[in-house]
Amino acid sequence: MQEFICDLRFRHLKVWRKVDFSCPRAVNKKAVTYHKWRGSSESGPRGSPLIIPSYLYKDLDKHVLRNFSRFRLRAHHFRVESCKWHGGSSICDECECGEVQDEKHVLFFCKCVEVCELRMRYRHLFEGMFKTLRVFAPSSSEIIPFLTWHHSITDFEINAFLNQDSYRLLKFVSDLVSIFDTG
Repeated sequence: MQEFICDLRFRHLKVWRKVDFSCPRAVNKKAVTYHKWRGSSESGPRGSPLIIPSYLYKDLDKHVLRNFSRFRLRAHHFRVESCKWHGGSSICDECECGEVQDEKHVLFFCKCVEVCELRMRYRHLFEGMFKTLRVFAPSSSEIIPFLTWHHSITDFEINAFLNQDSYRLLKFVSDLVSIFDTG
């Protein structure tokens, strides 16, 4: 039985080993995006999804749970996903920046007015992540609610940001998904 369990675990992790060295922006596959940006950091080495994410154990509003799950599973209406079903381009049509409208872009780079207002409302979520950049700092005289093209965000930073154990993060992501559902 122990050999069977080990073999089963090895086969299960094979899916994640295949995508381990891929870049979510270079390879437009849900497994790569999930593994790099949303695989639970508490689940083991390299973020392999061996445990149920902690947000599923929380007493959340139905729409927050639904929207956050949609975001994690790439079942949202961002252009990177919707262009697969409706055709067209995956380039962001909200801020005309010429970049792919994926989770990374929408979280940190999109200049859409609604998204910027949402980031301002939840700016404390970004302060620790961008402390050295002071982009979202409340003491700054000019607050820029998005990152510019020359700022670099690693897959690890995205993963850490999305795995914060915070209701405010869940609500922020849920509201973000809602913006693109109606927009």
